[in-house]
Amino acid sequence: MKKHFLNVATIILIAVTILVFVTGCGRQSQTANDDKVIKFASHNFKVYADTTKVLAQEVEKLGYKLDYVLLADNTQCNQAVVSGEYFANYHQHIPFMEAFNQSHNANLAPAFKVFVDRAGIFSKKYKSLKDLPDKAKITIDNNAGNSFRGIVMLADAGIIKLKDGVNPVNVTTKDIAENPKHIQFVEVDYTMLARALEDADAGFLYATVAVEFGLDINKDPLIIEREELQAPDIITVRQENVGSEKAKILEKAYKTDAMKQAFKDAFDGKDVLLPAW
Repeated sequence: MKKHFLNVATIILIAVTILVFVTGCGRQSQTANDDKVIKFASHNFKVYADTTKVLAQEVEKLGYKLDYVLLADNTQCNQAVVSGEYFANYHQHIPFMEAFNQSHNANLAPAFKVFVDRAGIFSKKYKSLKDLPDKAKITIDNNAGNSFRGIVMLADAGIIKLKDGVNPVNVTTKDIAENPKHIQFVEVDYTMLARALEDADAGFLYATVAVEFGLDINKDPLIIEREELQAPDIITVRQENVGSEKAKILEKAYKTDAMKQAFKDAFDGKDVLLPAW
């Protein structure tokens, strides 16, 4: 009986040891797998969605997995990274990110630049800014990180004059010193800018928005934004993740010929976006 008891005890001990070993290996394997996953929040706007799919393929070639979600709200994209739920996001340029940081006391930072989405003032009624009538209605983006762009373009064209010494990226309608044509600025949500153009005399549009409505950034704008204000879009991470291994993987995967081609494919071969590297 004693010998039998010892055998049973030995068997139980061996079984427990194996279970602990297997469990430990499983945990180590799971941790290793998690280290190779990059959680990524992208906007569901066409250009971001299309190029994110290609980015996922390029990331996989480097031995990682891009676990991405497509979101419709810019603030939600940023909050997902601020909270740590997602490692990076893809939907904004630096002025927008800085405005978000300031209003939300956040610590987002650019990991690297991705593309330039040029902007211009478009019209379906007039061929030149000089043709705009008195009290013309001009739509601009209502977001603080973008609203300055339409105003500065009109100042560059001589339609309005800004106060001396103002920083272009901080300009608002309150900084207009002279408005001889009594231009009326109508602030519109980014998603409604193209539709609002139907009722306005002219309006601010990104190249990526304009092309969806049959307008070409290369030939249709009444004026195009000057190059130094063409803020490139970025991949955004928390400040402490700038330069991290996953950030480097994302950058290496993004800065490829496949992504350059994805820019073209997203717009039927048209040169709408310009690579920012």
